[in-house]
Amino acid sequence: MSEAKKPVVYVGGGCLNSGEELRKFIELTDIPVASTLIGFGTYPYDDELSLHMLGMPGTVYANYAVDKADLLLAFGVKYDDHVTGKLEAFASRAKIVHIDIDFAEIGKNKQPHVSICVDIKVAL
Repeated sequence: MSEAKKPVVYVGGGCLNSGEELRKFIELTDIPVASTLIGFGTYPYDDELSLHMLGMPGTVYANYAVDKADLLLAFGVKYDDHVTGKLEAFASRAKIVHIDIDFAEIGKNKQPHVSICVDIKVAL
């Protein structure tokens, strides 16, 4: 994380019960947050680090941020095609850290550089 110049946190439905921990993490790291439709609301919409939603229903700036990211912290996500579009092009410049409680989701659609199988609330 300390080497990243353009990190982004990618938040999915697996974070719905860890909003407080996520807010503390973002407060400490100052990393912008993009959310899936299911994860939307986990991080405050009106915060200056909120990129709002990602993917087809999302904002242009959230999609650009993930495209240009050199580090993607994927918390509780499934890499749904409504978010990723073409998987091979999604966050193609980024080192990916995927944290999810469901081992079956890790590496299923997008191969992470680092994977951690644990409840995101515990990880954060």
